[in-house]
Amino acid sequence: MEKKKVFVIMPFKDEFFEVYEMLKTEFAESFEFTNAGDEGNQQNILKDIIQPIYEADVVIADLTGLNPNVMYELGIAHTFNKKTITITQDDLSKLPFDLKQYRAKDYNTHFKKFAELVAYLKTNLNGAIDNSVRYGNPVKDFMDSIHTTEVPWFSDKDVLKLSDNTDKGFIDFLADIEENAEKLTQTIEEMTADMQTMNQGVSNSSSEIERVSKNGGNSQAAFVRKETKKIAKCIDTFSQKLRVNNQIISDLWDELEKDSLGLIESPLSSRDQNKESLKKYLISLNGTREAAIESATSIDEIRTSLNETKGLERSLNQAVRFVDDELSKYISFTERLGVSVEKIIGKARFVVGEIDIQK
Repeated sequence: MEKKKVFVIMPFKDEFFEVYEMLKTEFAESFEFTNAGDEGNQQNILKDIIQPIYEADVVIADLTGLNPNVMYELGIAHTFNKKTITITQDDLSKLPFDLKQYRAKDYNTHFKKFAELVAYLKTNLNGAIDNSVRYGNPVKDFMDSIHTTEVPWFSDKDVLKLSDNTDKGFIDFLADIEENAEKLTQTIEEMTADMQTMNQGVSNSSSEIERVSKNGGNSQAAFVRKETKKIAKCIDTFSQKLRVNNQIISDLWDELEKDSLGLIESPLSSRDQNKESLKKYLISLNGTREAAIESATSIDEIRTSLNETKGLERSLNQAVRFVDDELSKYISFTERLGVSVEKIIGKARFVVGEIDIQK
């Protein structure tokens, strides 16, 4: 069977070529990886960049450093409506506003983190081929908004339709959305409860440290160290649970986002008897967005508070570093969710008209 073509957009630097070669080797059995550097003639933009992007089944774009050439090639891929997977070694929150609403994966070349990237690409490359993963881009969304059919490769026959082996209807979308929304709420509630447990443990040990510090004594340093280790343990336990919950939350939102777009694109959504149900869902979705923004503010306050404890003891320093990373991921998720909800509601207005999201 002929291998599917993957064109990789990346900065022309040795460190990225190394990543490219590692990925090329990893997926060699199923995909044919190429990039402009493979072509040998980097002066011919038509031959080495535009043509292989046009012919690619999937495009991977490494946005690390927001390299101008990479952004230019990404624009070409979007113009051709290519299924594009974006990755970066930078903080996801630093991506440009117009790209934040589309999924991206952060990575580095550390063994564990790179293994996560490989797993992510495996899922999304296969999903791009079998149409089980949805793809969109700013150009596609604009073409949808003006309902144009003048550009043949922007027809919905391939990119944003359900795969041929499914027959989900309006009620199916709503039922799946309701189920995943409930799971998402439960997971966030568990995260909140875990955070309260951590805060209580930190507060108890901090009170003990303060009490002993006032009394003084020869054993003060040893006692403070003991209680500080307890604080580190509380933080580390929460961090491990948050790591799992972050992944669950992200996966659930991917499903919710996919089904929300599927719901809007369903022909049944434009029927008068269904518009009201869709509007009610969108209002609740906006409530989720507002709750996420509020939770991100609280999380950021906790991050600041925990970072102020660094420097007391080694295990505490390490625990705070780990939890800060996970809390940052959650904040990035809430930003992505917020932008995504705005996009979903914006697209829905073309189907149901104006929506009073303040209800």
